[in-house]
Amino acid sequence: MTKTKLTARLIYHVVFIIFICFFCIEFSVIAQDAQSFYEKGYQYFSQGDYEKAGENYQKAIDLDQNFEDAYYWLGKVYRQIGQYDKAIPQWIEVLRINPRNPYAFRYLNESFRSTARVQNGSADDYFNKGLEMLEVADEVFINKNQYNNQILLQVIPYFKKAIELKEDMIAAHYWLAAVYHALSEKISWQYTSMAISSFEKAIQIEEENNPNTFQRPPEYWYSYQELVLIFQSLGLNERKENLLLKMQEIKEKPYEEVLIEAGYNDFGYPDKIEIIKQNKEDVIELWKYVEKEKTFRVVNKEIVGEEVTYDQHLQEESMIEDVIEKENVDDKDAL
Repeated sequence: MTKTKLTARLIYHVVFIIFICFFCIEFSVIAQDAQSFYEKGYQYFSQGDYEKAGENYQKAIDLDQNFEDAYYWLGKVYRQIGQYDKAIPQWIEVLRINPRNPYAFRYLNESFRSTARVQNGSADDYFNKGLEMLEVADEVFINKNQYNNQILLQVIPYFKKAIELKEDMIAAHYWLAAVYHALSEKISWQYTSMAISSFEKAIQIEEENNPNTFQRPPEYWYSYQELVLIFQSLGLNERKENLLLKMQEIKEKPYEEVLIEAGYNDFGYPDKIEIIKQNKEDVIELWKYVEKEKTFRVVNKEIVGEEVTYDQHLQEESMIEDVIEKENVDDKDAL
């Protein structure tokens, strides 16, 4: 290697080291300045000078976008002066940096306790207002990317108020759980346990009030579906499998009982249900079990007989033809 190349390489390394040292020093100065502003903010907060405290916390944040404590205390500043609309984004930022922060999580939820926009309403009024805020029409699942965090947080008190007024309102429990689930993915995993509890409550209410029914509200089945997805995402495979077994048992039970009463055992939920007549007086259905090659005619959930399938019909025709042919042969022999 020539002397010129050695010199060039040496200069390159020296410049690189100087750059790294400068960067580290500069970062240290910025961090130190951010910490200084944070400490000044805390001093002013302790003295009750919330305006200056807020200014210093904001300066700390401007220098360090991931300064968790500065966001947290800036949120407390806005809370002290009653500006919750400005406090909420600060606690959301805290949870962005540290989803485990329990204090920011608590303050965030406490910010949405009131439901001032519905006065003296019924459970349905509060529930419908919540759906209106979410702009829900025919959808049954929340697309978390469709909403900002503020809307999701604002809608919680409406569903909670509906539940307070009508505790067995399954739809309100379901939508509250769906909102919590969306927030668990957008803000903090701490909402996950709240989502699970609300989904489970929707299921519990339906099963306690209607232990053996054929028709259940869609939110009941959606609660099962959402819980399965949550348990799967958390790696809780045993809970997921137990939930699926329970759902299958609940689904099969009313059909099993009707068939057992008619003398047919070991039949669960039909592979296919075909409604062939439905009016005010009667509902006539065909319950089809493919593997067992059985089809039952059911009138108003009562078995009235078995249907002959097309294959069975062909088989019976073939047997009749065989009998006729045998009789003809026997007649010829007799002659």
